[in-house]
Amino acid sequence: MKKIVWKLKVWSGKAFRMLLYWIYGFDQWHLFTLTERNYARDIIAYCNSRSIRNSFAEIGCGLGDILRNVKFTQRLGLDNDKNVLAAAAFLNKLYFKKNIRLGVFYFPESDFEGSYNVIVMVNWIHHVEPLTLKKKIEEYFEWFLQDGGVIIIDTVQDPEYEFNHNISFLTENVNCELVKIGDYERNREVWSIIKVKSK
Repeated sequence: MKKIVWKLKVWSGKAFRMLLYWIYGFDQWHLFTLTERNYARDIIAYCNSRSIRNSFAEIGCGLGDILRNVKFTQRLGLDNDKNVLAAAAFLNKLYFKKNIRLGVFYFPESDFEGSYNVIVMVNWIHHVEPLTLKKKIEEYFEWFLQDGGVIIIDTVQDPEYEFNHNISFLTENVNCELVKIGDYERNREVWSIIKVKSK
């Protein structure tokens, strides 16, 4: 019975996303639903379990599945695709999510601003060269992440991906604690990089 319910949720979600896809013309990858992405649901649960939930930013937010489901006072979603942001804005209105800001962002060129408890960058960093990603993590960690805050990223070890990242290399120059949120398909690991409070 649970499997049938799961399939119905996936099918109905995909049908709705297909409609949005034809209207807005975003990338087909966004047809995957939240129901199908265990790692995204685990990120949401992890973020919502945190004691301080004031400010949240997601770079590469897509349709905003994570963004809409985290319980933070302020939420910022950034993406390089104007079409998917337009669809995300429609979904935010449809689900009465008012405290979400959206903006166009080109990684690594765009300027990042603000101060956050959580910064999420998942399911796209395998397109980014390791040294570039490492430098941006260090920059965001130092200047835009509050003490005790976290940056959440995913690493994959799959030759079909453009880049396979090593979490030890990416975090070797930041004063952090690492927590693995989970292991997923295609050797994906989701990590929480916790900023150790300054004394």
